[in-house]
Amino acid sequence: MTTRDLFAARRTRAIAAATAALCAAALAGCGSDDGTDSASTGSLAPASAETSLAEVCPENVVVQLQWQPQSDMAGVIGLLGPGYQVDTDTKSVSGPLAFDGQDTGVDITLRAGGPAIGFQSVPSAMYADDSIDLGLVHGDQLIAAATDQRVVGVTPLLQYNPSILMWDPETHPDQKTIADIGKTDETVVVSKDQIFPQWLVAKGLLKQSQLDTSYDGAPARFVGDPSISQQGFANSEPYTYEHETPSWDKPIAYAMVKDAGYDVYASNVSVRADRLDSLTPCLQKLVPMIQQTGKDYVAAPDAINATIVDWVS
Repeated sequence: MTTRDLFAARRTRAIAAATAALCAAALAGCGSDDGTDSASTGSLAPASAETSLAEVCPENVVVQLQWQPQSDMAGVIGLLGPGYQVDTDTKSVSGPLAFDGQDTGVDITLRAGGPAIGFQSVPSAMYADDSIDLGLVHGDQLIAAATDQRVVGVTPLLQYNPSILMWDPETHPDQKTIADIGKTDETVVVSKDQIFPQWLVAKGLLKQSQLDTSYDGAPARFVGDPSISQQGFANSEPYTYEHETPSWDKPIAYAMVKDAGYDVYASNVSVRADRLDSLTPCLQKLVPMIQQTGKDYVAAPDAINATIVDWVS
């Protein structure tokens, strides 16, 4: 049985199981004993020859995300069609690769990054696992990996870098910029392998002694110690902390890293340099789909948001 047949059979079983169980709660997911959740049901019409990927792409296009699934990855998450299945053990999701409401003839697997892969960099994950076809890599990490783990960006998902440093405005009422943080001795918590904190140190905006590279994406550290500053994304943490973190439940203040002068393309869809030629026929058709999906998300985000929330839950 081919990979395509396996995915098709799994989707069919997921649809049947979900129907039999009457899993009507769209954002809840229905657990199973094998570590997977059937999260979406439905069927798609086959794509036209113009948008079919069956002859040019792998049977299952595997994409390694750089962090937990969230809205800045909508350009690739939006390619996940109905009937997808969440694997709660690997924090991944698999289903038909859909575009414009049609089945392109191949499947897609999206793998969560960051904490889900032990904060391993995406280029290193791509070189360690040959099953990964594409990865989301920030522009600075493309450069940092160029010597030993070279990857090539084929399209960015975002126009601007959404990285921020955030702080409690009650504890630090006079802080307005990243430079203001550097005038203090407060701890700045970031994840390991981030490059922009070292750039901020090199530019004299922060002190090396301030950096703490233990950030794990959870709010506990910040909530428990509002004296610190912490990394985040402008499209994520400000809303999450104010509206979805009961232990905080109030606004935070933040400054964009790009406004300090560090503005790199974020979330570049990338391919290993040694696989660029072989994947080029696929990318020539797939990249415009990713770009259009990201553009469409801005105007109509609800469906992709529901998929993100379902996957995370």
